[in-house]
Amino acid sequence: MRPDLLITSDSDLDVALEEFKQKKARRDSIGPKYTCSIGNCEASFKRLDQLDRHEFHHTGIKKHACPYEGCDKTYSILTHLKRHQRSTHDRTAAPQKTIKCTLPECSKMFTSACNMQRHVREAHEAPREYACTHCTAKFRQKMKLRRHVIQQHTQEYPHRCEKCGRGFYQQWQQESHQRSCKLYECADCEQKFDKWSLFTKHCRETLHGRGGERHKCEHCSCSYEKASALDKHLATKHSTTVATFACTEPGCNRSYSYERNLRQHVVTVHTGRRFECLAAGCGRCFSSAQNLSKHLLRDHNTKEQPTGTTEAEAAAATEAAEVATVKTTRKRRRDAGQSTRSQLAKLSCLVLDKSMDKAVRQRQTEALTSVAQELQQQQELMEDLLSDA
Repeated sequence: MRPDLLITSDSDLDVALEEFKQKKARRDSIGPKYTCSIGNCEASFKRLDQLDRHEFHHTGIKKHACPYEGCDKTYSILTHLKRHQRSTHDRTAAPQKTIKCTLPECSKMFTSACNMQRHVREAHEAPREYACTHCTAKFRQKMKLRRHVIQQHTQEYPHRCEKCGRGFYQQWQQESHQRSCKLYECADCEQKFDKWSLFTKHCRETLHGRGGERHKCEHCSCSYEKASALDKHLATKHSTTVATFACTEPGCNRSYSYERNLRQHVVTVHTGRRFECLAAGCGRCFSSAQNLSKHLLRDHNTKEQPTGTTEAEAAAATEAAEVATVKTTRKRRRDAGQSTRSQLAKLSCLVLDKSMDKAVRQRQTEALTSVAQELQQQQELMEDLLSDA
């Protein structure tokens, strides 16, 4: 009954009784009062905050915005918005956390007794845990459990992109992604890529697309990414001219299309230094000490004297291996770390010759006395100039 309603007649009494019956019927009602308005969903709820939470899972949009100017806070539930207004805009002073948790081992502070009691109930007495039905994982929040089940087990996302099929938890994430989603389809194998870098990498590795057609050999099935590589292939494999780089050593009729190959042949076969592996039963030869060292480490896994060899042969093999592995270091300068100019000369702005500056760095008495006299003369000259001015 409203306080401002005055009962002066039977009609007024009937009105008051009718209002009381309506309130009582609404309070005792057990049926749902709020129905979901999204699509073909027919879910209904008794409380408005339950409906708000349900529709937020549909759309992902927080429809309750703060009405105060300059505040851009939005909430998915109306009660959360009212709590924000009470704690942020309606308070005259900042809330102070003066109430401590009742458990001695907990040092958390709260602004009100109800917040402290909620903390004790949820964190200490009966903490909520949502267990996964597919594995042994447990979570404190239902949303984290839902995401875990979808991501790790079912892969049944409530929203998916129509172009690439990527899944999302909320509708606003799908709409934001779909506006910028672009697929790159390969014309040769019909594979689709959501990034240009992945598409170009695929074409480069498989020689699909325009790159393979542009640099394809006319005489065979070879294809190249660059035109220079195709030119080298044509000159080497399909050229009708005789090779221009022939070996001039007596009895050798080898010829090459590239000069670098001829130089390598001469160094390796004719004039190059030979490094022979002295391990028992090996007998391999190499054109450089580095290659011999790699061979010893890779095939024999040792730098020691191989069995069945003389001391001289073992010394030669060890020397060849050490030549390949020893790193040369630059010799350190004698004056490394020393200043090229003394600190006294820098601070006093004096220009000293090399011998005098070295004597000052070594703290020689004569040099320090000479510098002190020169500084005193400069100071007297400066005082005279100031007095004349």
